[in-house]
Amino acid sequence: MPASDIATDKTAATDPLPANATQADSSGSESHGLNRCETASENNTRTDVDNHDHWHIRNRPLAIIAAIMLTIGLCGTLYRTIKKYQVPGPFTPDKQGLCDFHNGIYFPTRAVLAGESPYSDAYAAKYPVARQIPFFSPVILLLHSPLAILPLHLGEALNMLLQIAILFAIAGLVAHAAGFRYRLDVALAVAAVIIFTRGGHITLFNGYFTFQLVLATFLSVAWAERRPISSAWMLMIVSAKPTYILPLGFLMLARGNVRALTYGAVLSIAAAVLPLGWIAYHEGDGNLGEGVSILIEQIVDTQEVHRSMEDESPVFSWTRLDLFAIIAKWAGNDPGDLPHLLAMFGLLAFPMLVLYRRMRRGIDDGIAGWTGAILMLGLLVSLYHQSYDSLLLTAPIAGAIGLRLTAWRDLNGWVRWSLIGLMALPAFNYLSTRTFLNRFEMSETTTRIFTSLNGVSLAIALLLICIVAWPAKSPRVSSE
Repeated sequence: MPASDIATDKTAATDPLPANATQADSSGSESHGLNRCETASENNTRTDVDNHDHWHIRNRPLAIIAAIMLTIGLCGTLYRTIKKYQVPGPFTPDKQGLCDFHNGIYFPTRAVLAGESPYSDAYAAKYPVARQIPFFSPVILLLHSPLAILPLHLGEALNMLLQIAILFAIAGLVAHAAGFRYRLDVALAVAAVIIFTRGGHITLFNGYFTFQLVLATFLSVAWAERRPISSAWMLMIVSAKPTYILPLGFLMLARGNVRALTYGAVLSIAAAVLPLGWIAYHEGDGNLGEGVSILIEQIVDTQEVHRSMEDESPVFSWTRLDLFAIIAKWAGNDPGDLPHLLAMFGLLAFPMLVLYRRMRRGIDDGIAGWTGAILMLGLLVSLYHQSYDSLLLTAPIAGAIGLRLTAWRDLNGWVRWSLIGLMALPAFNYLSTRTFLNRFEMSETTTRIFTSLNGVSLAIALLLICIVAWPAKSPRVSSE
């Protein structure tokens, strides 16, 4: 992928620091003289700058170790998927292999192609699925239609290969955005770490489309300024899940990505309305108006079914990341959707203000920098998200560890490692897994604590990064 396509590479990584650029201020903010979206690997006097414009291995031991660990992780996940394979039908906790591919992709897509509503009780009764799907845009189903028209096992195998390919794409993009230009050894290390996280493992094991959403989110942000139309296509994919696109849209608006959001809204609406119209037409037996009414009722009903599931309910879920779910858990009450949306706006206010002020000062270090940390943390904390969505934090964590970006490199070490730990906790917090919680008898309070750690850690990280990233009031220095 060309360097100019990545948000942290507005100028080449080997370009020297502009002569009139000021160094980072005492708050840790990026140098105001740096061009917008400029990477921190700008100083060509450093000995670790990569001058290659193609993928290469710089650290052979790292590449070997990462390749071995990645192979172990992939083989282990494939073995568990086969051993715990779910025969399509009712859900059983001890047999979850590819269950989300069956319930969330394959059979719903087949239903849509046949003009049947995957949100209906009739669909759940006809197809070998656990329940009707929750409301997400059918665009994601149409994107997987080539898999759904194939025999089940062939579709499963190709989907697994697709997921692995997207895993490598995410790892390569993250390595590049973190300042490691075309470093194959770093990309392998990132992929190896992802496969051992809760989100990485469960995505491959269950066959869900989280990798697609993560990659599309990263690219929509990375391309928003330079390639708004390309960003819009990625936003169309992100729009498959309202809990992704709503907070991301507001955060990108504060970042100043108006063109990308405008084009993305047009594409997303068209990509949702057309297949929903197709479904409504068939549900109404040719009467589109009646079909729309039926479809709306089905969506309301399926959302009620969805909310009643133990792992979805904010009160009982052990996997939710959003702060609203943590508050509801300790209050012992789910106030419903409207308070949830109002809480989202409240939680996004400060991150949006920080992004807006940084945008006004020309400060933006992309998905692996402070900008990415604010965007991804704000997205996760403000609205419904599950543990596997913590994969969105892969990029800012890589940037913080890699120390190629100015902001992370100049940040106080204790603060930086605190942020890394807080952002990484959900990915490795096995205390809140079904396996751990079912194996050990614990008090209700202890269970609440273990299942609240993820959301609390991300909320603290969001507050901390917003304070750290608040731009200084010093005059803006022109880079001309």
